Order: sequence, then structure tokens, then C-alpha cells
Amino acid sequence: MLTRLLLILLPILLPFALYLAYYLVTRRARSESEGAMREEDLPWIERGPWAWLFLSGVVLAGIAMGIFSSNSGPAPGDSLVPPSYQPKVLDNTDID
Repeated sequence: MLTRLLLILLPILLPFALYLAYYLVTRRARSESEGAMREEDLPWIERGPWAWLFLSGVVLAGIAMGIFSSNSGPAPGDSLVPPSYQPKVLDNTDID
């Protein structure tokens, strides 16, 4: 589940989060200097480049999955040893 989150969801949402942060930081300065504007008069960045944001997120997710698939797993010829539980041995250490 965490792998899916880090490899697919995070790269797709990252451009949207960066755009939202940019918009929130610069919103007040634009609204005070320009006043109310119609949507046709808004700059292209405020109308929202949603398709480009989604496309860049998909590209980032593809890059992340490519890097993960090329770097994960054991090298060819390595032997895999499954983990095993070794209980701790308790000694009788009563002091008289």
C-alpha cells in the first residue's frame, strides 16, 4: 500500500499541491492590485493549467515507477533467506 502511495499517488498529486501553494501565496497580492476580474480576463495561471498538471504528475509517476523497478529486488544470483524468529534464552539468575 505504501509503495502504491509513494509511486503513484504522490507524484500525481505533487504538481497540484505545488500549484495550490503558489496560488495561495500570490493570491492576495494579485487581488489587491487588480481588483475583481472576469474569468476570461484572468491570467492563464489563474485559470488553472489542470491538464498540464495532471500530465506532469503522470510523467513523474512513470519516472518513479521506472526508478523503483530498476533498483528494487535482489541482484541476479543472490540467495534469499526468509526471516526467522529466534526466541531469547532466559537464564536462571537467582542470587542467594
